[in-house]
Amino acid sequence: MKNQKTSKSFTLIEILVSLIVIGIVATTFPIILQTTVSSSKNTAREEVFYQEFSLLNLINSYYFDENNTVGDNYYKELNATGGDSELLINKYSNNEYNRIGKHQMDNNDLRSGTNSTVSHIGVDAGEIEGNDSTYDDIDDYNDFNETLTSFGRLTLYVHVKYINDNADYSKNDFNFTFNYSGVNHTSNIKLITINVNQGSNEINLSYPAMNIGASKYLSLDEVTR
Repeated sequence: MKNQKTSKSFTLIEILVSLIVIGIVATTFPIILQTTVSSSKNTAREEVFYQEFSLLNLINSYYFDENNTVGDNYYKELNATGGDSELLINKYSNNEYNRIGKHQMDNNDLRSGTNSTVSHIGVDAGEIEGNDSTYDDIDDYNDFNETLTSFGRLTLYVHVKYINDNADYSKNDFNFTFNYSGVNHTSNIKLITINVNQGSNEINLSYPAMNIGASKYLSLDEVTR
């Protein structure tokens, strides 16, 4: 008796089912890949924004201006001679310097003014550009950059500039609109901008710092000593 070999072949239905499955996979794979890539990009953008926000918090913890660190001026508003005229600090009785509307305050008020002026943008004497351990005010960070090696060597670029502080402050209710264009004079607002170029996308974070005294405060115990 001869050996009979049995061969098993695919039926037409099995072939059709296989083609349908392959077609479904071929159709959905690009969608899955696109979703994965898009999700990865969104995650990267969120991480970059978090890094920008962290750097902004660090910069904003510094003094508003170099002259906040001179003598006892760390808790006083400075005089921005190029700013809005209503915000100029003038000399009143008892040799006290204050803005308009504030000279009636108590002489020991910790939010008083000073005739010291705001300084230029950038590092000052004794400070090293690019070495933030030598910085003492926010505008020292102008042109500072930091590379994020964990994100394909993306670089955070920092810019600080004066912007206009014009408004009608004599009104009880007034509107203030930021003009983000820099000005060639001093004012009461420094705009901090952190920029990252991520391929064709830009991730920008801006924050205005105001001339309202230092961002660091001493306790009453330290003030009275």
